[in-house]
Amino acid sequence: MPEIPATSTLSPTDLPAESVAPSGAGVQTDATVGPESSGAQTPPSPDSFSYENLQPADGVSFASADWDTFKRLAAELKLSPEQIEKLVAFEASCAQRKTQAELDEKHQQSATWAQQTRALYGAGLEQEIAFALRAANTFGGPELRTLLEETGLGNHPVIIRTLSGIGRTISEDASAGGVPSAPQDKTFAQALYGKRN
Repeated sequence: MPEIPATSTLSPTDLPAESVAPSGAGVQTDATVGPESSGAQTPPSPDSFSYENLQPADGVSFASADWDTFKRLAAELKLSPEQIEKLVAFEASCAQRKTQAELDEKHQQSATWAQQTRALYGAGLEQEIAFALRAANTFGGPELRTLLEETGLGNHPVIIRTLSGIGRTISEDASAGGVPSAPQDKTFAQALYGKRN
């Protein structure tokens, strides 16, 4: 019979069926832990845990329907409180990373739009912003400016072009050929939103 090298490993198919551990061997269940066990602390039985009253940890939130679905799955799989805690913490971590990635992407998109707008108008940017501000203030007021700021759309070239065109039209209606004075010494965002960052 050939000798098996010391570094060799056997796959489960090489072992007799009775020596292969079940897939859940790493998790103790009521079937494997009993009063006659070696005196080790017995983890709480999933059967004694109330999945119905299960609540997410502080600072973690789920949509109501999602949380109900999770509780049903936890009960069906008979997860222990420790397993549930680990899964909830993992989901919260994933959600936090996703939210941060979305914020970063939104910020980057807004910065790209601002660059495109600056490139489009060049030296005439301040005057276009003055017209855009006039339209935004006349027809949208603070609600529109808040919306433009929160979404980043206030930096989009199409939005500036549209608002500028409207602002130019109402300026010409107010006084033939009238041009509002451009804001001085302000960045694009400061001029549009009327604030300093």
